[in-house]
Amino acid sequence: MKKIFFALMMLLASTATFAQSSNEEFFIGNWDLFVEGLPTGDAHMLLVIKKDENGKLTGTIGGLDGSATSNLTKVVIKDSTLQVNFLGGGYDVPIYLDREDDGTITGSMNDMFDCTGKKIEKE
Repeated sequence: MKKIFFALMMLLASTATFAQSSNEEFFIGNWDLFVEGLPTGDAHMLLVIKKDENGKLTGTIGGLDGSATSNLTKVVIKDSTLQVNFLGGGYDVPIYLDREDDGTITGSMNDMFDCTGKKIEKE
């Protein structure tokens, strides 16, 4: 009985690890993020999620043309949700993005502004 319990626990742990790495692979890359209802109007932003040489998730956010880029202050993936934070206007602004389907994300910025995104290839 102990062997069966141990085998089930190992299977559960490996499944959770695989799901996390699968979600991580999904979110790593370049995203055309469309944010609706900002005080300055709707905006397209380039969200870039990377993994550094130490395996830590990092990234930037800015204009689609690479202008006004800010480093992300937080990058966390939990289940199928990506949370990133960046400094904007003197505030630490959170963005929560949920995996929808292949290449599509939805969520909110600062819990007030709707966001949608599509994965893009950076030229």
